[in-house]
Amino acid sequence: MIQAHSKLVRFLAAVAIVSQAFLPVGLASAQSLDRFYENSEGPPHLSLINGAEKTLELEVYTLKSSKIMNALKKAMERGVKLSIVQDADPVDACKVFYPVGPADDAKCQEMKGFVKHVRKNGGVYVPFNKNLCAPGGVCFQHGKIIVADSKLVMLSTGNFNPSNLCEKSENPPICNRDYTVVSRDPVVVKAIQGIVKADTDNQVVDIPAIVNSTGGRISVSPFSLDPLVRFIDSAKKTVQLENQYLKNPEMNAAIVRAARRGVKVFIMVASACAFGRPDENAVAGWTRIYSEFDAAGVNTKTFNASIQVNGRPGYLHTKAILVDSKRAWVGSVNGSNASLTRNREFGIFTQEPDFVKKLAQHMYQNFTERNAQTWKQSLRCEKDYNVPAPKPDEEDRP
Repeated sequence: MIQAHSKLVRFLAAVAIVSQAFLPVGLASAQSLDRFYENSEGPPHLSLINGAEKTLELEVYTLKSSKIMNALKKAMERGVKLSIVQDADPVDACKVFYPVGPADDAKCQEMKGFVKHVRKNGGVYVPFNKNLCAPGGVCFQHGKIIVADSKLVMLSTGNFNPSNLCEKSENPPICNRDYTVVSRDPVVVKAIQGIVKADTDNQVVDIPAIVNSTGGRISVSPFSLDPLVRFIDSAKKTVQLENQYLKNPEMNAAIVRAARRGVKVFIMVASACAFGRPDENAVAGWTRIYSEFDAAGVNTKTFNASIQVNGRPGYLHTKAILVDSKRAWVGSVNGSNASLTRNREFGIFTQEPDFVKKLAQHMYQNFTERNAQTWKQSLRCEKDYNVPAPKPDEEDRP
């Protein structure tokens, strides 16, 4: 057992330096344009907002951070033009576009007051039209985007909330493991800015054409499934993947295919008990998915609340893939049917060396963390049951 663990640790350490992989179309001109951040170590949100001179364009699922709201107010005061498009009906969260009601807590009242402030002072703050991402509006705006001065785009796996940003001053019960990308690639900035503006203006755009214009540098749901499956299928030696959960059959099949052709695959997901003790159906689903992974030779670990993030109980909220230790994808897309094929979601592909190195280091640290569990151990809820959990994400609507 100890010998097997040592071999695994040695292999994972080698993953950070090994690899001879092909260069995907569209990445050659993107060297040194993308920067990686782990949110609990100091996210770039505030510096990006504080440094804006002309425009700030946001597309968000939820925005609960008082620090970010105050920074945006100050940006407007110095003449920055602000626009925000936000999901109108996030799961189990404040509905900011509804009038203040008796059930609204102080934070929700603050958020609704912020909407009024932006509108009153000449900014734009609008609900996302869900028909833009799925017929009949059966979807969510789940992206986490800031475009600053038409020069920089920030894309995060985490919402603009104290838990995602690990803002200890707001005393979140948990801190998420979340990643953020800042890109200055003009092709990426133009493409994402165009989609954000269209979503803000309630306009239909040709998402596949915009993605193609970047040479495949970005992924945008509801069209994220095929590029992410192709990315996994392109692996020659290794695949490292982190996500809240893996429920989509096509993506899971790509993971299994990779392992069966001899690719070393390492998966980390949030604990089965992150939202409380799983019921029989959830246990059956986990057993089916992860037993198939086991049979194919996939190495799986789960991230639980006993793993601390900046001194707080942690939760894995990242969505990232590293292929052959050379090429990375980071985005807002969970491994669910909703995220991959219905929602509005954003992701970016990169092979910038420093970015890949930092992502690999965090993935290695998470996977080898002493409190990380196997999926079978996770189902027993030994390390995080009854610990305050994050509110359910878009797939977990009752």
